[in-house]
Formats: sequence, C-alpha cells, structure tokens
Amino acid sequence: MIPTPEERQDLARKRQGSLAEVPFPALLAALALEERTVVLELERRQLQKSVTFEFGQVVDARSNLAHETLGRYLVAEGKIREDEFTPALALSAARGVPLGEILVEKKLLTHEELFRSLQQNLAKKLLDLFTWTDGTYHLVFDAPETGSPLKVNAPQLLLTGVTKFSPQAQVDLAVGALVGKSLGVDAEGPVRLSDLKLSPAQSAVVQALEKGRRIDELAMETALPFPEITRALWALALLGVAVPADRLPKRPKPPPAPVPTATPAPVPPPVERGTRLDPIERDLLRNRIVEEYLSYRRQDPFDLLQLPEDAGLPLIERRFLFYCRTHAPWEFEGPELGDLAEKARDLFLAGVRAYSQLSNAQERATLLTRRRTLREEKSRLPPSMVIKTDLLDSELQFKKGLQLKAAGRYPEALLQLEFAADCDPGNALYRAELADCRYRSMPEVHAKQALSELKEAIRLDANCGLAHYYLGEIERLHGSPTAAEEAYRKAMRLLAPDRRPIEGLKALKVKL
Repeated sequence: MIPTPEERQDLARKRQGSLAEVPFPALLAALALEERTVVLELERRQLQKSVTFEFGQVVDARSNLAHETLGRYLVAEGKIREDEFTPALALSAARGVPLGEILVEKKLLTHEELFRSLQQNLAKKLLDLFTWTDGTYHLVFDAPETGSPLKVNAPQLLLTGVTKFSPQAQVDLAVGALVGKSLGVDAEGPVRLSDLKLSPAQSAVVQALEKGRRIDELAMETALPFPEITRALWALALLGVAVPADRLPKRPKPPPAPVPTATPAPVPPPVERGTRLDPIERDLLRNRIVEEYLSYRRQDPFDLLQLPEDAGLPLIERRFLFYCRTHAPWEFEGPELGDLAEKARDLFLAGVRAYSQLSNAQERATLLTRRRTLREEKSRLPPSMVIKTDLLDSELQFKKGLQLKAAGRYPEALLQLEFAADCDPGNALYRAELADCRYRSMPEVHAKQALSELKEAIRLDANCGLAHYYLGEIERLHGSPTAAEEAYRKAMRLLAPDRRPIEGLKALKVKL
C-alpha cells in the first residue's frame, strides 16, 4: 500500500499483478517516480484500459468505454451537440483522420480548445482508475511509440485521484501502517513540494508533518476531518513526501553562506516577449503552435519540416533553419503566452531530431522506404466507413436500467444499473439510482448498503440532488428524522422545481 523505495523499484519492473494487492495509486507512483517508459494494461471484468508512460509521464490512455471517447466526452461537457458529433464521426471514419481534426476543420473547436479537451478527457479516463479496487494489470515494456502529444503530471494526478476518488476503505487500510508512528517531510525526496499544487487542507497536513507528528496529532493540530487527513497522507506517502521520522535521511547542515565582499551587479529582468504582441497576433501565434503540437508526434521528419521526398541537403538545411527560427522556445517566454514556451521546446527538439535523420543519407533512405511502404499498404485498404461498435456504453445501460426500475422490475434493473456504475464509477447520478434501486428491491436487507452508496455518491458530487433525496427517503423510513430533514433540504435546493423533497419534508411534519 505504501511501498519503500526498494519495493517501488520492484513494482516498476514486475510484469503483472492484481489490483487488490497493488492498488492503482501505488502502481502509478512506482512507474512515475522510477521514470519508466511502459504501457500499463488493466482489466476489470468487462472493462479494459491501457495507460502509456514515457519516462514517468502519462501521455495517453485508452479504454473500451464509449463515454470516455473524445466525441462522447465533448457532447457530455456541452462543447459540441449530438447532431454535430454524429456527422463529424462518420467523416472521421470515412477519411481515416482523427475526430479532433474534423471538429477543427468544421470550426466547431479551435486548436487550443481541442488540445484542452484532449487533456481533460485524458485526465478523466485516468481518475476513473482510482475507483478500481479489483482487477488485474500487465506491463508491456516493448510497446510501439504513441503519437499523443499530451502530458499529465503524474504526482499531481495521484494527489487529486486519491483525494477525490479512492474508496475510503482502501485509504484507511493503506495508512494503517503509519498509525502510531512519528511522521515527517522529506524535502529532498523524489517529488518536490514546490512541484505540487496543494489544497488548503493538504497544505495544513504538510505544515503539521514538518513538525514531526503522529496521525492522531495531525487531527488535533489541523482540525480537519479524519478522512481528509488520511487521503492527503496516503498520497503524500506514496510520493515519498510524507515518511516515518526514522526513515528521514540524515543530512549534514549546510555550511554558512560566504559574506559578499562587493555588491553584485544587478541582473536585468527577463524579456517578456509575449507582451510585445497585440491580442490578435498573440491568438494567431497560440493557435499555430498548438495546431502543430497536436500533430507533431504523428509526423515523420519529411512532414515535420514540410519537405518533398526528393529534397537535397541544401533545401533540408534551409527548412531546418527556418523551422528553428519559428519554434525557438526563448521567443515564447512571458506570462502573456502561458505554456507556449514548453510546447515550442518540444517542437524545436523534434525539429533537431528530424534534421539529424534527414541529413544522414542512410537514415533518409530508410525513411523514404518506410513512406513508400505505408503508401502501398494504404492504397490496398478499401475506403472505410466503419465506426467502432465494440465499446461498452454505460449511458445506454443506465437508460435501460431506469426503464426497468420505473416498471418495478428491480432485479433486472439492478443488473443494468450496476453495469453502468461499474463502467463509470465516478458518476454520482448512476450511483444514486443504483442505491435507490437496490434499496427498493429488498428494503430491510439492503438499507445499510444503500445508505453507504448514497453517501459515497454525495462525496463524489455534493451537488447530486437525487442522491440527497434518496438519502432523505431511506433515513426517514428507518427512523432518522434529523438526518432525513437535512438531506431533504439539500435536495430541495438542488432539485428545484422538483417537489419530491418537499413532499418528503411534509411526511416528516416539519415546517418548510
């Protein structure tokens, strides 16, 4: 649950295992901190996911879940409409190009909006894995390179995932090994605190840890709810930030700083190059860089430097020098341009690698052979209009479950709703309907489990009005009027103008 550095190295090399024994957060920490380049394949009943790491950074994630595809994600987030998505998907399949390029071409998204959506969709697919408590994993060390330009900060992902999505029972079991131990902060461990964006609660835990505290003392000093403390503590321990005091490295005190003998010359402030552009130029520049960044991992050196196949060395050199001038990362520094300098850096280095290959006659000949082979293979393939239908569709199963539930066919509805919640465990609405259906199927048997599921749904999404309403119903029917009233009042605010919470309050005979 909290591997030592030696155990973390072993985990990063182990080819397969069980998520019941090695939780996903521990696996993620091992692969990220050991800077592995590997594909992590995970399977849980019908669900399949694969996560690609490059030198410890997460760059891609795929699944067999329909709602995690880019198109379905964009529709669910309201960024495109269903009637815009369907023809764009058909065109993407017919032309054999990514859906995102079609959406940009049709001006439904800008390149920057597409990049941001791809990044958010990737994060959503990854955060879902923190809810998995069973299943198997397999590491593929010789997987082909991915064309994804995305990058996810794995330590930050781990901190967010454990804090928001890991089941509390799993967290409590993990930190059990730390109970009674004095804990501290390893400021020079594998992850620096300055690289993490900490919430106020997490910052309070870190500040208390810096003084050397046990878990019970953390609760007294921070006045935080115990679940918040344990979640922050497990994440920080996995990252090597929070460690038992007896494992803190003994470091000598640094020597005193020498007394300066002369006043150093003032250092001129860095030039903020982005500020010299007007807003229109800046937006055009951002769009160009992001557009190139989205596709550069899928381009070979000829395409990257926009060279014809018969280009000689003089033309290759001219194109390379022009590419360097237009992608020099130091030209994109400054707050006005945001993270463009990092993207330009990756593009610049890709250009250097491309020139290195093209300037070598033997490597250039190999590239030309590969391009001809790919063209021949593509010409032999028939035009495709096939759209993948082997994806698990949680939304479809959820709708079927609601229909069966409305008809009073609870055992059948349970199967459909459990499938939907299994596919999308972060969806509080799915969890709420599942809990209510479970309760209705056998009220006396399933009341405790349904209450637990509804509280977890509310923890995931405090604005899920149905979860509050169903919680109020069960609390009222099982003799907890105070808890029922609190849940009904929250549901009344969130579900307005739905009158069901009001009727529930009336049944409690309380003033509205």
